[in-house]
Amino acid sequence: MTESDIVESKIESPPIKPLSTKEQINLIKKGDIVIVTLPSVNKTEVNQWQRIIDDFKIRLQKIDQSWQLGTKTHLQSGDRLLDTRQIAQLKTILEQIGLTLSLIITRRRQTAVAASSAGYSVQQETLTGGITTEEQNTTIQDLAEPLYLKNTIRSGVEICHPSTVIILGDVNPGANILAGGDIFVWGSLKGIAHAGYMGNRQASIMALRLEATQLRIADLVATVPDNTPDMAEVAYIGEEGIKIQSAQNFQRFLKKIQT
Repeated sequence: MTESDIVESKIESPPIKPLSTKEQINLIKKGDIVIVTLPSVNKTEVNQWQRIIDDFKIRLQKIDQSWQLGTKTHLQSGDRLLDTRQIAQLKTILEQIGLTLSLIITRRRQTAVAASSAGYSVQQETLTGGITTEEQNTTIQDLAEPLYLKNTIRSGVEICHPSTVIILGDVNPGANILAGGDIFVWGSLKGIAHAGYMGNRQASIMALRLEATQLRIADLVATVPDNTPDMAEVAYIGEEGIKIQSAQNFQRFLKKIQT
């Protein structure tokens, strides 16, 4: 048998099936903001993330980019789990078309932690969707796990979570923390803190140094005195509105009302 008799056969890989509309990243302009929505997770597909990103890059070349450079962009990641690498990848792609990623809306605590660590504003949603009544709000707060962040919250960043928020770090001036439950800051709280933002008057705010520009609990608002002591303090709703006590005295107060 000569070489000319040998016929080489190639095993061709099957063509890659294009993504359906439900599997694609959706981009829409609403007023002065661009909303980017990620598709739901397909647990049966291998390497789904890279396919989604490649498809998004191709479609961006045909999208009418009728926005100004630096337009703020909100990323709705839904139930999709994102790490800091994937968030950075999306940020780079969006910057190439003049969009600035500023807020990440997610149902996953891990994504919220990754987004906050990367310096983005975070809004954590619940799996049950929009809730209106006080009883339903209380249920959401009870079911949601606390959001634990191990980083400083920079100016301009907003964290919104339906349950308790625990921060191991400082909250800088210009930052905003909204929690359906309590707010605990293991550091200096110099921004705005709103505990019980869905109407929970039992919520409290505690920090090692309580120097907030504004405190809110449920529907009440207060400011912090200038002469802040060098000790942990707690803000809570008392008989005459929002009160501030040292953490030590607050513990005594709790024991007193519980006996």
